[in-house]
This record gives sequence, C-alpha cells and structure tokens, in this order.
Amino acid sequence: MAHLKVLTPSPSTTLSDLLGPLPTEEDLTETSLEDPTEVLTRAFLRRRVEEEVRTNTQNNILLPPHLLDQVADHVIFFAKDEPCGLRGCVLTVIWDDGENGQQQLAQVKADATTPTTHLLGLTLRPDPASWYTKMARIFRSLGKRRMVVSAQYDLTKRRLYSFEE
Repeated sequence: MAHLKVLTPSPSTTLSDLLGPLPTEEDLTETSLEDPTEVLTRAFLRRRVEEEVRTNTQNNILLPPHLLDQVADHVIFFAKDEPCGLRGCVLTVIWDDGENGQQQLAQVKADATTPTTHLLGLTLRPDPASWYTKMARIFRSLGKRRMVVSAQYDLTKRRLYSFEE
C-alpha cells in the first residue's frame, strides 16, 4: 500500500523547508545507475581473463590493481554494438616485451556455443619503471623473472562479419 503525505505549509515555512535541500553535483555522481547484470558480466570477464593469464604464465605475472577492471570495461564497450554481444567475442591476450617479440598468453571466449563475430586483441607490455623490474636487473639471482605489466595496454578489434549492405 502506498503512503501519501500531504504537505500543509504554514505561513512561515519556505519551499526549501518542505522539499529539503536540492541535490548537488556530488550527490548526482554518487548515484549508481549501473545495470546489475553488467556488473556481474564485468566481474566474470575479469575473473576469466585473470585465471587464464595466471594459468598460462604459471602465476609468474604481476598485474596493476585496476588493469583488468579497465580491460573488462573496454571489452564490454566494444562488444555492445556486435550482433552476439560479448558472447560472440574471443579475447586474445598477447605479451609484447619488445625484445623477443609477441607471445600469446591466453585466449578467452565467453560462450563456446555462440559463433564468433569479432576478435579482440589485448596487448600487454612490461613496465620498465616498476621497482620490481629495477631490482631484478640489479639482482639477477632472484631466480624466476616475473613479468611486471604496465598499466598501459592496447585493445584492438577485428570484426569477422560485415553486416552493412
């Protein structure tokens, strides 16, 4: 049952007293208008990419804290205008260290039953300015070298079908 409150202003009551304070820009930016399914999709995609990359590198990779969140946002953005959406996407993660060329780290397909409509290539590069990389150069005896990923990345899209007439 809906409740209805009738406001009866007294002569000394102002409109702002009745309605309360007007929302400021800060109040408007705090309001979350995100779709809950998009939040779940972003989390699923992030987790799948991280699992595949860590598995294929034997957990020998250090990723910046918010890198995969940004990548997931861009992948979802690129998939929005595709006919099968994210389900028709194949994301290939490539490591480009500049010296040895490119090497594929992982390949993630969101839905194996949906035909692939577009390919996304995520190119990660090393971060030469990180403290871990600098220490590894100084102390070569650290054993396994870990790949320290830069926060900068390239994401390229290639459509497999043309739907324009």
